[in-house]
This record gives sequence, structure tokens and C-alpha cells, in this order.
Amino acid sequence: MRNNSYPEDPMSSQPTDIVPKRERMADLPPKSVPPPMQSNALMPDVEAEEVESAEIRQEEARTVRYAIGKLNDFLKWFVAVIEVMLAIRFILHLIGADPSNLFAGFLYSFTEIILVPFKGIVPSPSIHLYQSFEWSTLIAMAIYALVFWAIRRFLSILISNPEEEAQS
Repeated sequence: MRNNSYPEDPMSSQPTDIVPKRERMADLPPKSVPPPMQSNALMPDVEAEEVESAEIRQEEARTVRYAIGKLNDFLKWFVAVIEVMLAIRFILHLIGADPSNLFAGFLYSFTEIILVPFKGIVPSPSIHLYQSFEWSTLIAMAIYALVFWAIRRFLSILISNPEEEAQS
């Protein structure tokens, strides 16, 4: 800040320092808040609470729909991983990949858990020592695809509106 001994002297002031003396403006009236849009001018508190609770329920319904949609997406991803792993297992068995190989052994042992319910349904014809046509793997792929498709379809129906067709 500068020290000016003659503040009223026009020679020592800058053009922005000169403030013309004006009368003070009259105070503006306080801004009034418009009332919320209502169908009835005299809406009781009970109706306002019902509207508020309806909005809360609608928001909760959106949250549930979002969660179910995400679960549906996860199931789609999960069944794709299972199907690819079983298809690779089927191809490795068909071409006779050695189970002592690190990758083939890991895939065989990991998918063995998934195939337990389907072992022994149909005998697998063996061509050579490691080569075989595994019918149980093909059957498991078909059954898992159908089960997960049914679950995903149910979830799609669960979150769709009655008038709109559920996406599969």
C-alpha cells in the first residue's frame, strides 16, 4: 500500500483511485424462495412423505437393478472362461498333450474339478497313450452353457419391465 499524504489531490491519484461520491443505493428486498411445484396448493405432510418415500424406493430399485445387471455380466464372463478352459482341455486331450507338461498338467488338474459330475457318463475312446476323445468334456460344456444361460435369462427377466423385452 502506498502512503499518500494528500489523498484528495487529483495530481497524485491514479484514474482508478478516484471514486465519485454517490449516494448509497437503496437495499434490495430479500429474494423470496418460490414454493415447490405442487398439484395441490395445500399438500398435507403425509402426501409429501409418501412422495419422498416413493423416490427412495425408486432409487433403491435402481440400485438393485444395477447390482443384478453386474452379476449378470460377471456370470457371462465366468461361463466364457469355463467354456474356453474346457475347450482347450478337449483339444489337448484330442491331440495327446503330455500331462507331465506344466501347462497341460495345470489345465487338466484345474478342469478336473469342473468335470467331476460328468465323469463316467460315456466312456472316452482312447487312440494312443495320451490321446482320447473325451465325451464327458463336451457334455459338461453343453450342460454348463445351458445352466448359465438359464440363470442369466432369469436375471434378465427379473430386472426388466413387463412391457419391455428382456435382453439375453
